[in-house]
Amino acid sequence: MRDKAFYKNRLFSLLNHDAAIDCETLIEYGYDAIEKGNFIKAFRLFMLGYRLIGNNAEILNGMALSLCELGKLKFSKSILLFALKKFHDNVLLLTNLATVYFEEYNYDKAIFYYTKAISIDPFFIEAHINLVNVYFERGDIFMAYIACLNLLQKHPDNFEAQELCDDIIINMGLSLV
Repeated sequence: MRDKAFYKNRLFSLLNHDAAIDCETLIEYGYDAIEKGNFIKAFRLFMLGYRLIGNNAEILNGMALSLCELGKLKFSKSILLFALKKFHDNVLLLTNLATVYFEEYNYDKAIFYYTKAISIDPFFIEAHINLVNVYFERGDIFMAYIACLNLLQKHPDNFEAQELCDDIIINMGLSLV
């Protein structure tokens, strides 16, 4: 566990160093702040990174993720759409944009972007699971089942996918009664 003094000293040395900015360390600090639930600090770190480094997919994704966690879905979506203009095949950006649409109850766009992310990286589990959840939330249990079977084809040992599939089968049975 790192303390505040370590982060302050390391960040100060990053900013006052004559060499090129260490982008990876700044991104690491931002994602550490997100994991700890300090979304404002994470957003500030990613904003600093954006000002220092410019367009970077991980920095833009971190900014959008921080804003999404703060409930600023409109701004998060704007950043993700901006980032996708430059990094149009970035699976994380596509998945996070789909998640923002899912949070806004825009299921059609969420399905579109999750499906696009899956077509780029068919083994990205998070996009598959979220696609199943969108279909399930929308009430389209049969499509959720098909999406879950697609996930199980690629990752047969994934416990979460097996649990999802079992829940869907139970709901399909209950809907017949």
